[in-house]
Amino acid sequence: MSTISPESSRELQRIGARGGIDVLDVAISGSTTSAEEGNLTLLVGGNAELFRTAEPIFQAVAKQYFLLGGPGAGTAMKLVVNTMLGVGMQAIAEAVALGEKTGLDRKRLLEVLSKTAVIAPAHVGKLARTAVNDYSPQFPLRLMNKDFQLILNAAAQEHIPMPATEAAFRVNSDELAHHDEEDFSAVLRRMEEVAGIAAFTRNQ
Repeated sequence: MSTISPESSRELQRIGARGGIDVLDVAISGSTTSAEEGNLTLLVGGNAELFRTAEPIFQAVAKQYFLLGGPGAGTAMKLVVNTMLGVGMQAIAEAVALGEKTGLDRKRLLEVLSKTAVIAPAHVGKLARTAVNDYSPQFPLRLMNKDFQLILNAAAQEHIPMPATEAAFRVNSDELAHHDEEDFSAVLRRMEEVAGIAAFTRNQ
């Protein structure tokens, strides 16, 4: 259930098969709060019959679960999801910095932005927390950084250019070098700092 590369998932399946063990890769999409509330989404790769057999387990821990294909498909889908999560947060960080520099009130900007159709549900809570400069880790920078590396490695293997993801990874890495135990949403603060927005303005 870890976020690992699709190839690692397929290798685990091959190792299991040699020992007579069936393996599913079951990547998790959702926050700590989602896990506590039983609202996780599970992304599964592997044998369809085994998937059906495991459904009672999935039902106990998740709100929804999907079979994406053969071995490695679950972790491949997780990389797709986390690409959207990480790049989306970077886009928000840049947009907020732009709004502040053009004179918008930070708190009001974040409040209204969270009510627009362009903000994904996974990012809405981040806006509320960044409004009060709360970057305590729900999904730590270091884990997003690890996932960015998995994403870009998979893209390189498939010869797919991902310029937006590469840019988001650079900003994430820069913030990680300064604050390694904060939430991945701290890239918003990094963009504010790069834009020259003073700390006292961010704290108002």
